Amino acid sequence: MEKQILLPGAVKREMEATFKVDRCTLGRALKFERNSRRDKMLRAAATERGGLLFTGERKPKGFMPDVDTLHDHVGRTTYQWFGDRMEVRISKDTDTATVFIDGELVAIFEEMTTSVWGDMLYSLQQIYNQLNA
Repeated sequence: MEKQILLPGAVKREMEATFKVDRCTLGRALKFERNSRRDKMLRAAATERGGLLFTGERKPKGFMPDVDTLHDHVGRTTYQWFGDRMEVRISKDTDTATVFIDGELVAIFEEMTTSVWGDMLYSLQQIYNQLNA
């Protein structure tokens, strides 16, 4: 899991049009892959538009997220909720996690393993705590 700024797709599309950048350029800036003046400006603009920093940190030993969990064995999907604002869906068929905040898709993580899952939940717990502070 890499450090990145999470934004709904509609906000990303608005930023692409406003700043006349393509999807890849904005994506690299939001994932901190580059650090030019333009990348810093795009990250600042994303934060001003409600972007949330996903730290990508490793979870500390013994960390347990404050989530409600439902395993749908028929649909092979695990659902996790941080309160009523954040939802994570993990597909056991594709090993993909999708993250929704306030009903908006903000991130897709592929190649989800058990180890990475815990790290993702750690970063999402920090975001949830900020949203509810």
